[in-house]
Amino acid sequence: MTLGPQSMGIGPQPIGGSAPIDYSVAQSSITHPSPAILVPVTGTGDPDLNPVDGGYVPVLNEYSIALEEGNGITVLPDGRLQFNRDGVAVVTAYADISHSSNNSTAGATFVLYRGGATVFSGRSVHARLPNAGDIGNVSGVGSLNVLSGDILGVAFASDITGSLSIRTSSLVAQLKTY
Repeated sequence: MTLGPQSMGIGPQPIGGSAPIDYSVAQSSITHPSPAILVPVTGTGDPDLNPVDGGYVPVLNEYSIALEEGNGITVLPDGRLQFNRDGVAVVTAYADISHSSNNSTAGATFVLYRGGATVFSGRSVHARLPNAGDIGNVSGVGSLNVLSGDILGVAFASDITGSLSIRTSSLVAQLKTY
C-alpha cells in the first residue's frame, strides 16, 4: 500500500466514480500577534449570540496568507477568501480570544458576501470567558455551495460591550468543483 495524499484522505477524492475537475485550498491566519488584535464589540445583551439578531463584527485586514494552493480560491489582501469558481466549499475556522470584561460570552460565525448581500451563518460557536483576559477557543466547521465571486470571512460578537482580543486564528477553505 502506498501512502500519499489521496490514500490519506487529503486532496481530490473520487465521489460517485468521478474525480473533481478542480481542487483548491486556501488558509488565512493570525498567528501570535503582539499585541493581540482588538475587535471592539457592542454587547448584544443575549449570551445566545444568534447571528440573525445582529451584533456581529467582521474582522478585516488582520489575517494574512498562510496557504494558497490551486486557482479556485484567492486570499484577499484583507484576509477574506474569494472563490473563483462555483463548487462545494468545506470551511473550518478557529480563534483563541479573550474579552476586556468579566463574565462575557463571545461568539464567532462565518459570513458570506454574495452579489452585494451579506449573509451570516445561521449557527455560531461560543466561548464563555469568566474573567477579563481569560483565553477561550471558538471553532467551527461547515460546508456550503459557493458561486464564483463569493467572499468568505469570519465575524465576532459578544453579549457584553468591550473589546475582543484575537490571539491566534485561522480560516481554511477547501473548494471542490466537478
